Amino acid sequence: MANDKKPSLLIVGHTYATAFNRRKLNPLADYFDIVCVTWQLEGSVLYGRPLSDFEQDDHVPRYTLVRLPVLFKTKGTTRYLMLGLGRIIRQGRFDVVLADSEPWGLVRWQSWALTRLFQKNAIFGEFSWENIERPGPKGLLLSLIYKFAMISGDFSISGNTACRQILLRHGAAPESNLVAAQLGVEAEEFKPSEETEKRDLRRQLGLPENGFLIGFCGRYTETKGVRELLDGVNSLRERLPDRGIQLAMLGHGELGEELELFSKKNPWLHLLSARPHKEVAAFMRSLDMFVLPSKPQHSGPNLWEEQFGHVLIEAMAAAVVTLGSSSGAIPEVIGQSKAIFPHSNSEALTSAMEYWLNHAEERENLARTQREFTLATYTHEALAKIWGEFLLKRLAHHQREFSL
Repeated sequence: MANDKKPSLLIVGHTYATAFNRRKLNPLADYFDIVCVTWQLEGSVLYGRPLSDFEQDDHVPRYTLVRLPVLFKTKGTTRYLMLGLGRIIRQGRFDVVLADSEPWGLVRWQSWALTRLFQKNAIFGEFSWENIERPGPKGLLLSLIYKFAMISGDFSISGNTACRQILLRHGAAPESNLVAAQLGVEAEEFKPSEETEKRDLRRQLGLPENGFLIGFCGRYTETKGVRELLDGVNSLRERLPDRGIQLAMLGHGELGEELELFSKKNPWLHLLSARPHKEVAAFMRSLDMFVLPSKPQHSGPNLWEEQFGHVLIEAMAAAVVTLGSSSGAIPEVIGQSKAIFPHSNSEALTSAMEYWLNHAEERENLARTQREFTLATYTHEALAKIWGEFLLKRLAHHQREFSL
């Protein structure tokens, strides 16, 4: 596609504040001239560390990056506004504007209003993860917001199938909605490792070089199934005392102190601090098995089910056999029912881990299949193609209607 014929795309959202999360934009630049607007680094925190720590990356951007100060940043990722966004939208020329925000996000409506005001020929849409509908008065209010969002937008991208169903129920046309991952995986970094290399990686990370190493990466919270994982691995060690089973956890969260105390009494648990995405590859490649035991939260103010689980595609890309619970989008991300166990059930988790540990040939076959599936579906290039073709199709549809 000739450079001067590419349509222009404006992407707005906090997700793209780190370079690793912007890697998809380079192959997407084959389809669009891209301007990405995101948060300033100063004062932003991720996993308890300055956001600037996660900006490390060596890719040469094929897009224009604009960082803006943020109003109401401390109130969360759906309640902020970007100072200066009006100037960007007013002074540019965009064919497509995409807000990376839930339908009730303030920046979604800020981007929409400015697009309708200054870019009258552009199509506007959003990316959303949300896969649960709220009950009660809050649910009624959000339902109205959903309906207005679907009426006011031209397209939407859902991070999972449950999200698509919610948007369709609130008026989205099936052809104007795409189900696709938000971010891809770097296959050249998350790649298989030979046994010698695996031992070297473990030594560098301060992990045991020998034995069967199970891994977890993510937030240390109840909803990630952390306690079920500890119970499951402990039971597995009791069933198979001669296998040298160890658990390595990389992350940060409210259960951190509890895990620290547990690890002092149980030296088979190894805790690693949160680190930039690029350094996560070494962790994933050091493992024999990866487990994401997330469980739904269906009570209280914060309803939640796993919306994707990006660590799953990182582990699968590294050809580490990857098991996940039945929570939320995990089964569709993994794509293999035999790698799924019932959520909130440490006994089922133990049995699943035991089966795959004891069947080495099947485990290797599953790991190979999972990597092939990931390379075909979740690389930056694969996602850019899916996003690019969908957005171009929606733009062409709009332009045909506009010309009538």
